[in-house]
Amino acid sequence: MSLPIELREDIEYSEDDLVKQLMEKGISRSEAASVWEELFEFVDKELSRFIRALLVSVYENLEVESDPPFANPSRNTIFMGEWIGAYRFFSHTLGREVEIRVIPKIETQHFVQMLNDVSGLVSMLGYPAMKVVWLNTHGLSHVRDHVSYSGMLRQLTELLMAEGLPPTTSPKEFVCSDTVGHVNRSKTIKLLTEGIPLVVARVQEIGYPRIPLMILTKFHALVQKALLQLLNDLEAVESQALKPLKDMILDMIRYHSYVLTTDVLGALVDTAWLADLENSEVLEKAREHAGKSRLLKDIIDLYQSYVCKRPLAFELFDKWRQNVPVQPLPSSKVYELWLLTLFVEIFIERLQVPPLIKEGDGGFEFDFEEAEIGYNLARCDWSKVFSRVVHPPRPDYILIGKGRRAVADAKYKEPRRLRVEDVERIIAYVVDYSEPQDHEEIKGFLITLGESDLGPIIARIDTTPNIKIYHLTADPRQKDAALSRLKAVYEKVFA
Repeated sequence: MSLPIELREDIEYSEDDLVKQLMEKGISRSEAASVWEELFEFVDKELSRFIRALLVSVYENLEVESDPPFANPSRNTIFMGEWIGAYRFFSHTLGREVEIRVIPKIETQHFVQMLNDVSGLVSMLGYPAMKVVWLNTHGLSHVRDHVSYSGMLRQLTELLMAEGLPPTTSPKEFVCSDTVGHVNRSKTIKLLTEGIPLVVARVQEIGYPRIPLMILTKFHALVQKALLQLLNDLEAVESQALKPLKDMILDMIRYHSYVLTTDVLGALVDTAWLADLENSEVLEKAREHAGKSRLLKDIIDLYQSYVCKRPLAFELFDKWRQNVPVQPLPSSKVYELWLLTLFVEIFIERLQVPPLIKEGDGGFEFDFEEAEIGYNLARCDWSKVFSRVVHPPRPDYILIGKGRRAVADAKYKEPRRLRVEDVERIIAYVVDYSEPQDHEEIKGFLITLGESDLGPIIARIDTTPNIKIYHLTADPRQKDAALSRLKAVYEKVFA
């Protein structure tokens, strides 16, 4: 049985801190000191390297601001960064595995609520929002791949069922006492000459295209199996902070299970699972049998993509599976998505229309017709300065409407922990993207954790236009207050 150790994210721990925690679990001081050395080496040589590799390979161009774990030899401390999850290493001192569980700095219950709110964005806006959420929390990993394929397959399946499965006809002969359909004269005469007063009739039997439906069945079964593995991995780490992820994956599994028990597909499960449906000739025949059904052909194309694709950085996850059983979550991205969810709710409430979600320019646009929210967008046509010399920056949020454009940047930290570069970045965003830039004022919003607003932290009223950067707090521990402050942002930009 593994020994669990809980460490809070974004906190520096000394040897004394860990030794004290281990001694409370009944471990002697000398053994606890040895375990500290093992943990220090694991963070320094293994875990830090894994998270940095993750940032480069899976989260590239997503601008994840969560600091990776690291060990500080000069201070003899470790820092777990801002990645929520569980890590394991074998302790030779204890003769068993140690499991490090990273606890959210805002407490587990509020982190769970934050994830649940983000999950609500998917419930509210469907598959396009699913892509926004899972791409930013899991990057281009195998986890995101399975979830994305699940969402796309669900969309196509529901559209196919609404449209109706394409019928096929095939001739069938049977012996009967009455004339039904077309009579096979030669076979009927033969029966009559033998003294059998029956008729051999031929009818056109209506059915469904078997090979395409076998592919649809196997596709659902394969995705369900992959999601079950993800769920088992999450269950194994016993992290309450990741419970919303379990719930989201379980909901997907239930859908695939439901489809596999329907009358048409349920009868094909055993046959489809054992059949070789990946062969190019079989796939081509399936497309032919799909007839005029564009949806069924799209499902066959998607299936071929799914079974042939090898997820990005698969070898990285496979190699580290023993130490990192589930992909950790960058908590700064979860906070960004939570604020995005609140902004979307406010825009829907004010404009009375759901957004059309479009992907492009490295991020996503939430188009409400009269207004827009840009999330992680780098728009050359909006950039006034950077685009002339380099690729433009990507603010967390660009709020657009009524001929106005304002930027907002989220920092998953307390105000006292803001750094110079945090302020430099929001200034750059404001100068580069804000509109109008020829009169009135241009403004930006720096959003952090915390309890109270500090008002404008930077103001230049001797310039034309005036420049103001407002600092406001939006904290998951005070959701109602956070929502109220973001509504005030909406009013400042569009009133």
